[in-house]
Amino acid sequence: MAAGIAHGADMDGRRHHGSSPSVSIDMESIRNFFTAIVTDTRSKISVETLRPLPVFLGVSTQGFCFAQDAFAPPTTKLDKTSFEKVKTRLKLNFAYFVSNYALVAAGVALVVALMHPGMLISLGTLWGLWELHGYLISNELVFFGRNIGSLVSINHRSNFLIALTAAVVAWKCLWPVATFVSISCFIIVLHAIMRDPKQMNMAQGFQRNGQHDEEYDSSGSEVIVDRPTSKADII
Repeated sequence: MAAGIAHGADMDGRRHHGSSPSVSIDMESIRNFFTAIVTDTRSKISVETLRPLPVFLGVSTQGFCFAQDAFAPPTTKLDKTSFEKVKTRLKLNFAYFVSNYALVAAGVALVVALMHPGMLISLGTLWGLWELHGYLISNELVFFGRNIGSLVSINHRSNFLIALTAAVVAWKCLWPVATFVSISCFIIVLHAIMRDPKQMNMAQGFQRNGQHDEEYDSSGSEVIVDRPTSKADII
């Protein structure tokens, strides 16, 4: 399904002479675009790319304490290269800690969900009602000699459940989701900006497959960034 928006038509519906700008929005292409992003991200998240906790937290190998150079800002002064340094730091850390960040987001989601039991009960009840609705469409449920599915039409049940779902999402889920997104983004972005790639021994485990990529951090020093080996490379 495609939606088109055109400019340059007069009041009578006739177009002016010459070309008129137009914007075409293909909903299928948008869905495929976001599906590809989700698929690509999920392919990078695995146990193999999950970094050890000491590496993620910057804990020193001498003892369970934070290393002095584990966290540092990407730049100490604002200039025309500051944005590029921050961008490079984010890119390196997101590529290296993607599985750890996914685990952090899952942990935050679990804590937020447990803090809102009303949301869980409402979602469970809503899920049960939708399942019952689907069951009544193709099956008969007789209660006290009457078919429950025939008391209310399918369209009326569907409209009621859609309205109820919208109400539950707005009333019970909106604030917990906003809380989850805010806390997760704050923790992940803060770690990605402050975790110094120069302090990490990223080369450990990268040479086991004889492959590594070389990138450069914000100060120009060489940093090794993991690229998980695909099955095709192994074969």
